[in-house]
Amino acid sequence: MSKPGISVIGGLMILLSAGPAFGQAYWSEKIDIAVGATGVLQASSGMKDSLSPEGDVTDGSMSFDLELVLPVVQYGKFYSLFETGAGDGIDGDILTLTGFNDDADDDQNSRLTELWYEHIWFGARLRFRGGKVDLTTDFDANEVANCGTDQFLSSGFVNNPAVEFPDDNGFGEMLWVSLCDLWNIGVGVADADADWDNVFENVFSIVELDFKPKIVESQGNFRIYSWFNGKDHERLKDPAKTKEDNYGFGLSFDQEINEVMAQFVRYGWQRGSVSQVEHAWSAGLQCSGKLYGREADAFGLACGMAIIGHDWKDVDQMNGINSGDEHHVELYYRFKVSKQLNLSLDIQRVKNPNSDRENDDVWALGMRVQLFF
Repeated sequence: MSKPGISVIGGLMILLSAGPAFGQAYWSEKIDIAVGATGVLQASSGMKDSLSPEGDVTDGSMSFDLELVLPVVQYGKFYSLFETGAGDGIDGDILTLTGFNDDADDDQNSRLTELWYEHIWFGARLRFRGGKVDLTTDFDANEVANCGTDQFLSSGFVNNPAVEFPDDNGFGEMLWVSLCDLWNIGVGVADADADWDNVFENVFSIVELDFKPKIVESQGNFRIYSWFNGKDHERLKDPAKTKEDNYGFGLSFDQEINEVMAQFVRYGWQRGSVSQVEHAWSAGLQCSGKLYGREADAFGLACGMAIIGHDWKDVDQMNGINSGDEHHVELYYRFKVSKQLNLSLDIQRVKNPNSDRENDDVWALGMRVQLFF
């Protein structure tokens, strides 16, 4: 998911700069606007009847985003994000645990996906946000693998598959404290089922500790977090127990190696008695084209696994399904074609898709287009 503010949200982007300093201009001169659009086309190879009766498919998706940021006091702002899209990509035809296209958005209705107020104190040492929030913008973040519009496209590399975040963006709050330049602590709470009814009945909560050292002038980010999801879950081996909670922990690391290369690692665990994926890990590299005069280009390679819990495997075995851990590999190259155009080529391979050993490996060849104005 895209990070909040006027950061690149992937695709067609228009920035209208704010007017003079706060208090010296009309609100219409202070508002910042970012518009974005991304198009993805992917073709599968290796599809068999066990996955899809149609065989191999070629599917596309488009997404459109509108961000608005309005400062209302010197240290406070309102933020809103409107989204729409078309097409669910090949994920609509190929079932996997980690997904091929995180940017796919098949809801053609324009909708408000985020609306919140944020305030900072003490030179941004203390930051509060509340409203209709997306917790993934700040928790389980990663500088190398966190955005499906201009980094890795698979959902399994955008966020941790072993974290059960809220069902959608609902009511929530977060508070971040910067103890010093090296340490941050964040706490987030949200409505786990995001239905706006009894918002404090089924609560998702997360606590994260960030460590941000510089190693030989190379920036690193080390995040460790623990989370709890109070929504009702069914115990896999005892379906009569339907009031179970889910919880887990995870980490997300990224580290610059030099001015050209950076690496990342993610790991997560969640309660296997109520979850299909008990463990998940991913790791990879991102390199710029600076060495050959293409500094704005980027190359990324990542691999990961969604590891099935023992309880889920036992239930599958009783139902005649031969479960297996899902393996995912992705390679992309992002070309800076011109000042206004980015083009990414993407290759993915999934082994044991949808955690079924009887399913053959699937390849996905893709192209992603972004425009900038």
